[in-house]
Amino acid sequence: NDGMTTVPLKLEALQSFFIVFQKTDDVPAAGGVGNFPKPKTLTTLSNPWAVTFDNSQRGPVNSVIMEKLYDWTSASNDSIKFYSGKAVYSNHFDLTTMSDEETIFLNLGKLSALAIVKINGKEVGGVWTNPWKIDISNFVNAGKNSVEISVVNTWANRLIGDSHLPAKERSTWCTVNPYKSDSELHPSGLLGPVSVEVIKY
Repeated sequence: NDGMTTVPLKLEALQSFFIVFQKTDDVPAAGGVGNFPKPKTLTTLSNPWAVTFDNSQRGPVNSVIMEKLYDWTSASNDSIKFYSGKAVYSNHFDLTTMSDEETIFLNLGKLSALAIVKINGKEVGGVWTNPWKIDISNFVNAGKNSVEISVVNTWANRLIGDSHLPAKERSTWCTVNPYKSDSELHPSGLLGPVSVEVIKY
């Protein structure tokens, strides 16, 4: 446009892209509009989540029912508050309509620090940075669908938690430990909100 190429981009925090220009003269000008279509939310997973921690890593023995998603560090239970490792979140959602012309995403909202997603028992893939969403188009069915999200955090909170314990009761150690009993805990877990959305490209 007037000898200038303009590419409107909307990026999430820490997100990056490769921008590839075609060697052709017949690409129509977009008129300066955004090139990312807005997603449409089909459903938000508002049902309670069943969350299973690893008891061998000092997590709770039994699964925890979370009526609402929350940061593990806000829990009153120390086996969740100082937990470091993997926790598996289980839930389900219904899809009433599906279209081959739309791409279906599971949007995890926010989480820390990494997640692996399974839909209907099949592994879809993982997410580790913004935007916390993954294409589930080839894994969902019309009707009820199960979702399983395995979330892992770093071991910082376990190191901080262990610093509150006598040395013989600690399960972690490192040669140089930057964390103390009064160190700030790292946000952990699936924070959401989790939703299913579609985008028509």
